[in-house]
Formats: sequence, C-alpha cells, structure tokens
Amino acid sequence: MKYILLSLFSLLIILGLLILIVFLINKVKKLKWWINTIGVFLLTIIISISSALIYFAINYNATENAKSYLKSDELIEVIDDKSYIKFDNIEYNESAILFYGGAKVEEASYAQLCNQIAHEGIDVFLVKFPLYFPLININAADKIVSTNDYKNLYLMGHSLGGTCCSLYLTNTQYSYKGIIFLASYSKQKLNDSLKCLSIYGSCDTVLDKDEYNRNIVNFLKDYKEVIIDRGNHSNFGDYGFQKGDEASSISKDKQIEITISEIVSFII
Repeated sequence: MKYILLSLFSLLIILGLLILIVFLINKVKKLKWWINTIGVFLLTIIISISSALIYFAINYNATENAKSYLKSDELIEVIDDKSYIKFDNIEYNESAILFYGGAKVEEASYAQLCNQIAHEGIDVFLVKFPLYFPLININAADKIVSTNDYKNLYLMGHSLGGTCCSLYLTNTQYSYKGIIFLASYSKQKLNDSLKCLSIYGSCDTVLDKDEYNRNIVNFLKDYKEVIIDRGNHSNFGDYGFQKGDEASSISKDKQIEITISEIVSFII
C-alpha cells in the first residue's frame, strides 16, 4: 500500500508540474483569465491530495519481533483474515476483545500484546483498517461480532483507536461488557452499564493530557485508571519509537506485562 501511495504521489507531482508550466506560459503570453483560474484550482487540488498521500504513505511498521507473535502454538491459533487477525485460545471461548490500533500503526505491531492476552484465556481480534486508520471504518467491529458468538465482549483501543471505539459504541446494536483505553480517552459519554479501564504511561508525551483530563467526565463513575510508572505511548505496540513520545526507562516487554495483568484482572 505504501508503494502504491508513493507512486500516485509521483504521478500527481508530474501532473502538477505540467499544469504549472502551462500556467507560467499563459502568464507570459497574457492569455484568457479563466485559464489561470483553472490552473490555480487544479494545483490546489493536486497539492492537497499529494499531502494526504504523503501522510498516509508514512506509517509505523511492525518489527520482526512483533511479527514473530503471529505464529500459532499448542494453545493459540492465529488466524489472519482480510478484516482481522484473530488470536484464538483453543481452550476458552467465553470472552473476546476487539482491538482498534493507533493511527498509521501496522496492526501486526500489537501482535505481542494480543498473543499474550490470548494465552491468558481471552480471545483477541486485532481489527484491520484501510491505511491503518481506524477513523475510516469505525464500525468495523460489527462485521466481526455478527459472525462470532461470545458471552462477554470487550472493546480495546490504543491512542486514536480508543477514541474510535467510544464513537463506535454510540452506533452499534451489539452489547459490550466494557471498554479498555490504552493511552486514549472517550469523546462521548459512556453508557453506565459498561466497565471502563484506562491505562497510560507516566512518560507518554503523545497523549494530550489536557484533552484526557477534560474528557474524564465521559468515563464511567467507577472507571479504573492505571498509570504505568516510566511507561510511554510507543511501548503498547512494537513499531519503534513514535514521534513526539518520551523515552521510557522500562522495557517494552515490562510495559506489556503490566498492561496484560491489568486487562486480565479487569475482565476475569
């Protein structure tokens, strides 16, 4: 996908240069005014589309370590579907988490977190999104839930993924037991029937703390908040260091271990 977007960007740049040349020729020869107007209009569109293509072409990709958790073992079956990656614990089938990743983060980046949660007896559906951007298909979980039968369903989202989960809850017909925010918050008032868990790191400088604090009112009255000492934004996944984040003095493995412990206690 990245190479397709970059190819489209290159074609648009070429087209833009051709239009600019025509525009300059027209300027020199004093041709009709409407040719200039059309040229400016087309250049504006091309620049806007090119900026969008660049934005979506530059992503955070899963490391090789993260991809190593995409393998099945004696307890976990990993199913790679076109709309999700499922981490299926073959011994338990009562509870499942539908997980929305962060913006522009390859889904496989969260494979370690999801795989290890599944080993604790909770199935996880790592939802796939076009361009790794959950806002494009907020209701993606509906399709997955409609073809699976679980007694207890939970939503979980990292960063923008968590906010999208809260927006999804305002539209879905399906019932969820609770929602888990990883370095995220809800833009909507949550239903009081839900359980709510919020986890973020004390060194997280990607999460807008002012916005987080303003939106705490949207959490449930008895929500649980966990602040991981020395944890950051990037360490919930395995995609390298996220721009704007602060370095963590605890390892990614340690942050994931603490996160899993809190999630399992929250659900089981």
